[in-house]
Amino acid sequence: MNFQARLTVAICASVAVGVIPILLSFTLAQRQGRQIEEDRLLSYARNVLFRSERATQQLYAGIDRLARARHGDPCAPAQIALMSEIDLSSQDIQTMGYIEAGRLLCSSMGLHGAGLPISTGTPVTRGTDGSTLYTRARLPIAPDITFIIVARNGYAAVMHEAITLDIGPSPDHVSMATYSPGSKTFRSQRGTIKPAWAEHPLIGGQTTFDDGAHLVALVASQRFPTVTLAATPLSEVHQSSRQVAKFLVPFGVAAGLALGLLAFLMARRQMGMPALLRAALKRGELFLLYQPIMDLQSGRCIGAEALIRWRQPDGTIVPPDVFIPVAEKSGLIQRVTERVLEIVAADAGSLFAMHPGFHVSVNLAAADLKSHRTVELLAQLMHKTGAKAHNILVEATERGLMDADEVRQVIDAIHALGIEVAVDDFGTGYSSLSYLETFALDYLKIDKSFVDTLATGAATSQVAVHIIEMAKALKLRMIAEGVETEDQARLLKERGVQFAQGWLFARPMPMAALLSHIA
Repeated sequence: MNFQARLTVAICASVAVGVIPILLSFTLAQRQGRQIEEDRLLSYARNVLFRSERATQQLYAGIDRLARARHGDPCAPAQIALMSEIDLSSQDIQTMGYIEAGRLLCSSMGLHGAGLPISTGTPVTRGTDGSTLYTRARLPIAPDITFIIVARNGYAAVMHEAITLDIGPSPDHVSMATYSPGSKTFRSQRGTIKPAWAEHPLIGGQTTFDDGAHLVALVASQRFPTVTLAATPLSEVHQSSRQVAKFLVPFGVAAGLALGLLAFLMARRQMGMPALLRAALKRGELFLLYQPIMDLQSGRCIGAEALIRWRQPDGTIVPPDVFIPVAEKSGLIQRVTERVLEIVAADAGSLFAMHPGFHVSVNLAAADLKSHRTVELLAQLMHKTGAKAHNILVEATERGLMDADEVRQVIDAIHALGIEVAVDDFGTGYSSLSYLETFALDYLKIDKSFVDTLATGAATSQVAVHIIEMAKALKLRMIAEGVETEDQARLLKERGVQFAQGWLFARPMPMAALLSHIA
């Protein structure tokens, strides 16, 4: 090869090495920018859905309460007083009332004579359950405000149209709405909303798509006929991509000069624990063992804690205290939790039908307690297994309760499913009485480290006693962990601890063994 040919090859190789990584970095920036916006929109839509489901639950509960209390005149003083009581106890309802022939005859504000006419700019929708939906409704007493009115059996709940969209700070360019999936009727909306968006198919409960001008996210309720929507102009997606490109493109240029080092780093990363855990999740190497939970009074097995385990292809068992911190740091913990719930659903089978009073407890990480996706997964678990609310218990560590405002919403949503919540490892980390008082908790788990010191004369032997008395004062039921001796079980029982688990009763076991254990 002559000099000119070698020079040409060298130039072409240099251009390839320099240009290809840059082009790749631009492509990645576009994808990452879109993913960021998709995740953000899905988060907005889930928050709107949470508000919508909460409001729907409140309004139907209020209507049913009025219908049950009715004896004769629907606008009797007692009924109006009950309307006022419902208003005061509700977070989302503006007023309760009674509607007849499109007129509000009475409400928690009192009687309205011949009635207040309800005007609406959209058709009145009638549901299969006998309910009537008024959207964009107006009342003479507040002509500048639009309301959503839901009526059934004459009684109605009136809400501000924007109440479900009030999810806290959100950019002005983000449009949000709620609509009925059957009729495609929009109940509330903010910003630019195109009716055609409601026609987009929804598979798996949520989706994202773009129509050439907007990026749109849809999330469907598992409990009510409701879909929530969040959308943003594609120009905002492009802006996110440009922001990502500011960081990626310089790396793309550097990559052209250091491909060898990059290959080495990528190979090392692929051999790291996060990569192994990703592969384990794909290959189904994670499995569950169940540790029985005993009633100290009756001696019966009343539940079991689901414990995640990892068996590698060569048979090696990776301890949870090794891979769980890796999962948390690498952002894989929510995938691990999702896998736990999938396995519980597969393992449980007819468990709850055979043992209606039995429960399975699952552990939630800090990231799980900040995501409403966790609530969706728990609802799916109940649906798949036929579990009632008392058949599922979730456990959260104190560390998981640190971000109080975010976590409280998720815990409240879990409670809305009827599922109870236990605080795990209490006193071992961020111990504070304020956490127990701040959150609506149902159980307190006494850590093994405190159970071990019972009646030993150690300086910490009284810690378990103090925790027990504190739980009693807060009316929390207690589960002692790591019980290994009869003396420990006896002392816990004498102190009023209701439940316990540990090797004294049984070691963690597969589901088949658990079924035999509780038969």
